[in-house]
Amino acid sequence: MCIRDRYQRRVHGAHSDYIRYLLVHPTLSYLLTSSDDSTIKVWDWDSNFSCLKTLEDHVHYVMMVVVNPRDPNTIASASLDKSIKVWSLNAGTKANYTLTGHLQGVNCVDYCKGDKPYLISGGDDRLVKIWDYQTRQCLHTLEGHSNNVSGVLFHPDLPIIITTSEDGAIKIWHQSTYKLENTLNYNMDRAWCVDAAKDGSNTIAFGFDEGCMVVKIGSDQPVVSMNNGKVVWAKNMEVQFVNLKAVNVNDDNLVRDGEPIPINVKELGTADIFPQSVQHSPNGHVIAICSDDEYVLMRAQTFKNQGFGTGLDFVWSSGGDYAIRDTFSVKVFKGNNNQMSLQIKPDFAVEGLFGGPVLGVKSSEFIIFYDWESAKVIRRIDISPKKVYWNDSATFIALATAEEYYILSFKKEVLNDLSGGDPEDGFEESFDLAFELRDSVTSAIWINDCFFFTNNNGKLGYSVGGKTFPLATTDNRKFIIGYIASQNRLYLVDKSFNVVSYEVFNQATEFYSAISNKSFEQASQILSKIPVKYLDKLAKFLDTLDMKEEAFRIVQDQDHKFDLAVHLGKVDEAFKIAKQEDSANKWKQLGDLALIQGKVKVAIQALEASEDLSGLLLIYSSLGMKDGLRKLAEKAQATTKTNVAFTCYFLLNDIDKCLEILIESKRLPEAALFAKTYCPSKISSVVDLWKQDIQKEHPITAQKIADPLDYPDEFSDLVMAAKVEQFIRGQRNSVDVPAHQYVEYNELLTQDFFKVLQEDPDQDLSQYSVIPEIKKQNPIFDLLKQHEQQGNEEEHFQDVDEPI
Repeated sequence: MCIRDRYQRRVHGAHSDYIRYLLVHPTLSYLLTSSDDSTIKVWDWDSNFSCLKTLEDHVHYVMMVVVNPRDPNTIASASLDKSIKVWSLNAGTKANYTLTGHLQGVNCVDYCKGDKPYLISGGDDRLVKIWDYQTRQCLHTLEGHSNNVSGVLFHPDLPIIITTSEDGAIKIWHQSTYKLENTLNYNMDRAWCVDAAKDGSNTIAFGFDEGCMVVKIGSDQPVVSMNNGKVVWAKNMEVQFVNLKAVNVNDDNLVRDGEPIPINVKELGTADIFPQSVQHSPNGHVIAICSDDEYVLMRAQTFKNQGFGTGLDFVWSSGGDYAIRDTFSVKVFKGNNNQMSLQIKPDFAVEGLFGGPVLGVKSSEFIIFYDWESAKVIRRIDISPKKVYWNDSATFIALATAEEYYILSFKKEVLNDLSGGDPEDGFEESFDLAFELRDSVTSAIWINDCFFFTNNNGKLGYSVGGKTFPLATTDNRKFIIGYIASQNRLYLVDKSFNVVSYEVFNQATEFYSAISNKSFEQASQILSKIPVKYLDKLAKFLDTLDMKEEAFRIVQDQDHKFDLAVHLGKVDEAFKIAKQEDSANKWKQLGDLALIQGKVKVAIQALEASEDLSGLLLIYSSLGMKDGLRKLAEKAQATTKTNVAFTCYFLLNDIDKCLEILIESKRLPEAALFAKTYCPSKISSVVDLWKQDIQKEHPITAQKIADPLDYPDEFSDLVMAAKVEQFIRGQRNSVDVPAHQYVEYNELLTQDFFKVLQEDPDQDLSQYSVIPEIKKQNPIFDLLKQHEQQGNEEEHFQDVDEPI
């Protein structure tokens, strides 16, 4: 036997023959091994894996050993000597007693995890035996395998027994009736072992000759029903009761959205059948407990039997009658006396029933709705839903398939006169498709005309008006069980029966319903009664429906209100919020909005507050705002926004500053080329800096860089360029030229001073000018008057506390 831990590898000569089974004790520091040498050994890892004892009482191979979950000091072993032996770990080395009854060797054994003193074994005689280890009697023998039984298991949570065999089959038996429920075969040759996950996930693992198989059995959805705040659920065979109306929802420390609620659970009793579903009658007085093929009707308060029967499905009508499905028909019973009132014999294979105002009978391809009283066809719909949900007023129905759900409106008036209608397709006008939405619905409930649901991904949301809205996301899958309007709480439960709730304001759902039905006057009346704290949720709802103006009028959240103001182009309101919040992002959005609307001064103020230098550069350069450009350039240079700073100085014709920025940012090659183009008088100093910069790492390259002024023959134009530079510097920086004189200014700038100097190198350029005669009055429009008007209009945004 080889054992490896994080520090070393240990090898033990544990047995003198093959080791058949190894078991880690669930509570003690023991490792148990069984072997073909007919012994069981107990090892203590706290004592350096020393052998505490050797159990010797079998006379053949010991195939398996298990610990009694009710007594961790008791173990049971299975051997090919045809026996099961029970031992005490804190006693001697001989067995306490022996169970015999198998005709051949015993391969496997397991204890019942519940409160029953049962033991199960399987052997080469192809039999599975159930034992009472207290009376030491065989209670039942399961027959069905065609080869040696290799594995047996009492499921830890579900009332089933699972057996595997060398015939490759896996059989599932009912734990109480010992009836064979199902047989599985994955065609992976002989099946050798089986085990169940201990985390309550209903996951089962099987081992075969050709590999392993992990499957999930049962349902994650708990067996639970709620009516008017009273909850009944079934844990295995035990039925329990919880009154959620007794929960103090006003205690914020006790009830919070999405957190488990402390509840008082009461025992109602034990069901006579294994519950697969629990359903309250519409008035809540009766509970229907249903298994795979039986149902029992119990009084809700006394839990006394009121009726029973057989059926593959059970559903309630809205009036309290009920229907069951048997092999070939659907039977309807009166709820007051449990007498059958009618029988429907469809000409198709029925796969399920759905209750409500009308009786839904589905096949694999369609669903037909029947009248409860006359069994007349109301409507055939070519959808085979997994679940059907009616709203309380029976005006809407949701048909949920695996990946989508359909919302249909229902005209109840059709039920008042059933004299017409097609005998096969029913009344076409009875149902109308309202919306088709894509989502996987696992549980749902209607609150007014809002459809609340959970999906496979743990999302809790609601649908209204053809739109889906998120409400919450849960860590594990939860299922809606009901809604208490007086508490404004929506209740959910997980498979471990942890109850959580979320606040859903009832009048808010009424408002949603009124808006979706375009009853705006009714919605306005409802809105006046809704507390302020719920208005933000209503505003988000209206925003999603693109009713942004209405959303803006009621929204309280400043972030959402600002977004709506920007979308609606309300600069004044957006300015007020931006000033209060002083958020760079809000100022940026406001600046963009103001710029679009031509409110330049507001845009400048907003972009300055958000430090959007690029936006300011756009405005200042477009409007020729020289002072603004200079301030922007200085700020950009101080904050290392060199691209903006360079552009500003370039527009200002400040060539020296442009060159300074290139040098400071270590872009010396660009600085040299820039100097050669715009300020040849600085080229020598820049080239020297460039050569010094690369001298250490690339000395050869540095030697190859030449100063153009050292080679006048090759760069003869640089001397003239220096003269032109000196002349232009003196001219352009002397005065500002108005924009309306651009054409005149541009003509002067296009003078070719190089040509002048080529013709006469000694020519004095001071007799020329590149600056036109400045005209104070704009011949096209009165610029000063426009500036004054704009200033009076926009001064308001700088000085007042509250915008218009």
